Amino acid sequence: MTFGPGSILWECYGSRLGYLNAPRAGLLQLAYPDLGRGVEQHSDFYNEPWERLFRSVPQIIGTIFDGPAAQPTADKIREYHKGIKGAHDDGQRYHALDPDTYFWAHATFIETVIASHDLFGKPFSLAEKRLLYLEGIQWWQMYGLSMRPVPPNYDEFVEYWDRTLHDVLAPTVAAERFVEMLRDPKTMDQPWIPDPIWRVLAPPGVRSYRWLAVGTFPVEIRELFGFSWSRADQVAFDAVRTAVRRTWPLLPGTVRYLAPARAAYKREGQLGIDVAFERAARRLNGAAA
Repeated sequence: MTFGPGSILWECYGSRLGYLNAPRAGLLQLAYPDLGRGVEQHSDFYNEPWERLFRSVPQIIGTIFDGPAAQPTADKIREYHKGIKGAHDDGQRYHALDPDTYFWAHATFIETVIASHDLFGKPFSLAEKRLLYLEGIQWWQMYGLSMRPVPPNYDEFVEYWDRTLHDVLAPTVAAERFVEMLRDPKTMDQPWIPDPIWRVLAPPGVRSYRWLAVGTFPVEIRELFGFSWSRADQVAFDAVRTAVRRTWPLLPGTVRYLAPARAAYKREGQLGIDVAFERAARRLNGAAA
């Protein structure tokens, strides 16, 4: 499976709006016990958070935008995870390529684009979310892992999502360390800013970003990690959302889209998200006929 002009993920996944939800996706992943344990034992994320982000994101979206190289990119990502395995303190084993664990990470990538549009862009309709999720399943199939944990449709995906939020996610060591970085931004080193300067600039700048991040968190995550969120916070957050929603379409493509997406659009074209949804609906109706 490769994506291209006229597919839903191709038309919408390259948006930088996703960066506004990056802490949300990161915390949701780290709170999954097996995934969090793998990061705790095998990753240098806490010493180089930005370097890891900028290494990972282009490869993940490369599975959508790399054209003929998309499948090799997916294969490479899977290979990276082969050696990420170990045990919890109680002796329970984990492996990054366990389908349940790997799918939760993939689920956050699917949900991020939906949440980004719900929060900061033009929200997708329920029918559109259903179509997008079906492409998300095709995206998953590129990794060659079991389909066992994959809900077959968006409605069951929502049930799976809610069940995981309520019954599976936990304040893992990795997640707590991430929350500590959000609470004390001086601990999040910036490779491009000298440390003495960063310690002065970090508190006011990151305090605002942390507040924005908490606004994107599901209620269950705020409660799990003890983030306070008042009605006044929600009113201010809604005002920010409205401002982003109104100004985002006015920005140039160089600002709105990630570099790999811009390169792909230049190479192969872009038909627009409305066309993508129309095509997906026709394919689905044709298959059901």
